[in-house]
Amino acid sequence: MLSKRYIKLILPLRLEWEPCYWLDRDVQAGQRVVVRFAGRRTVGVVSEVNVSPDIDESRIQPVLDVESGLDPISPEEISLWRFIADYYLCTVGEVYKAAYPGLKTAAEESSARSQQRKEALEERTVEVWKQRISRLEARLQAKDADLAKKHGEAVRSRLESQRREIAAELQAARDRLASFSHRLDISEDWSVLLAGIPEEAPEPVLQQAIAAGKPVLLKSSDRIHNYVLASAEQLRKGKNVCILVNEIALAGSLCEALKASFGELVLVHHSQMTRAAQRRINDAIRSGRPYVLVGTRSAIFVPHRDLGLIIVDNEESPFYKQSDTAPRYNARDCAVQLARIHGCSIILGSASPSLESILNARSGRYCMVDRNPDGREMHPGCKFTLIDIPAERKKNGMDGVYSRKLLEAMRWSKRTALIRGFEKPEELGEPQADVFTIPQAARTDLSAYDLVAILNADALFDPADFRSDEHAFQYLERLKSICPKLMVQTRQSGHQVFSIGSAEALLEERRNFNMPPYFRLIEFRVRDQRTAEALGRNLEKAGFSPMPAAEGVRVALPRDKQLQESKRKLRKTIEAFRSTFKADVVTDVDPV
Repeated sequence: MLSKRYIKLILPLRLEWEPCYWLDRDVQAGQRVVVRFAGRRTVGVVSEVNVSPDIDESRIQPVLDVESGLDPISPEEISLWRFIADYYLCTVGEVYKAAYPGLKTAAEESSARSQQRKEALEERTVEVWKQRISRLEARLQAKDADLAKKHGEAVRSRLESQRREIAAELQAARDRLASFSHRLDISEDWSVLLAGIPEEAPEPVLQQAIAAGKPVLLKSSDRIHNYVLASAEQLRKGKNVCILVNEIALAGSLCEALKASFGELVLVHHSQMTRAAQRRINDAIRSGRPYVLVGTRSAIFVPHRDLGLIIVDNEESPFYKQSDTAPRYNARDCAVQLARIHGCSIILGSASPSLESILNARSGRYCMVDRNPDGREMHPGCKFTLIDIPAERKKNGMDGVYSRKLLEAMRWSKRTALIRGFEKPEELGEPQADVFTIPQAARTDLSAYDLVAILNADALFDPADFRSDEHAFQYLERLKSICPKLMVQTRQSGHQVFSIGSAEALLEERRNFNMPPYFRLIEFRVRDQRTAEALGRNLEKAGFSPMPAAEGVRVALPRDKQLQESKRKLRKTIEAFRSTFKADVVTDVDPV
């Protein structure tokens, strides 16, 4: 019997340390084990083996069970968890809980038990058929021995008939056994599908950028064809592909193009799927089959294998940011780190890239591929009309909330999408159009409409949000990239968002005001103003310069060589405040 082995575990809890346990058998990092913590059973991930305890050994609890039926967590997954915990100032346990929530782990356990029962039943059935075949073979040998003797014609005829029956029964038994063996050892042949993928290479400028080994920022309104060709190139090399989309509802044309080229190789993963469906995706990926995975931000947590390429489409989208619960990560930035972990290529695609990505391209961290360097990204032939509401009212060119120019365009439109700003539904009358709020439109594929109109674009601007202009510009540019005709009504036709040719023009403002992407912004949300004031005083004592925020305070850290040390100091300050004031502090790095 082995002596006690001490291990450290990642538990799905907000713990600033990784607790130590013991067991009397060998385990590997990444295996999952059952332990008791704070009186409750929980499934932890082995993060370190053969450790030297830093507490009294009598206080160390034993591992209750080793979950042999659950697949181990890969080193790549744990590396990503640690990056997220460090970057977003949370614990690795919170990341583990997000990647493998309780229901998902329970589904895995249930699936593992079901699979074990199925395999055990099939093994018993195989053994029964083997025994039956052995008996039939013995009977056939005995019958052959009888036939070798001298017999009368009637007896020989009867023995030969019996032999044929035994031989037929034996062949049927062997066929039955072969079918079970095939089910137990089956391995799908994907060579037919792989042979049918496109052989065309991505355009040379994109190929060269990918070959440079840096993240590639692809600025283009027509990206799908290049996504398909870049994915095909990796599949031909025996590598897999992960494509992140900001919303599955917006990925219709992308999924259609991928399935047309790759068929059953395409897998889809998003948070609205059932746990059982997500588990099947995980199982398929772990099986070693080739895949092109299309998923929302949670797809970064699947157990990827042999990744050759990651694509983040509409990389500027705020929907990639998880803001409700910890870890409050941005899947775009995590995808860049995931590519580093797997040593694979990554493409960030957008019609109007984020300021963070533009700055990374300027500084040389990313390679920029600009498919339209001489002008804005637009739908081919997109007609954009800006309507000044005050000017139209002076000319009596408004009919309620509609300009008459818009009403005329709607009469000639086959299908119109109206995006309302501040207007109430009852103010719209009964328009012959589909009506959306601004957030609804952002989550809807509007490419099938021949006319899209924003009734009051002023609703895009929020003076309290420093990202407002950037988001408004990107919102309009995305509409221009997919709509044949876009009409925008506004009371601020002179706003810079309508005149600038690129989001890069907004970077200088950010530099002047010490704001992202030149500074790292971290927001701390607390329950009330009194707690916010106390937190602000503690941050000042620690040497930081807190700023008031809607629900707490903010801190801006320069992106310099001291950034990591500043974040560590900030984290210690917040933990000390939590402990002293018994306060719940929500930390949000890079809020959107």
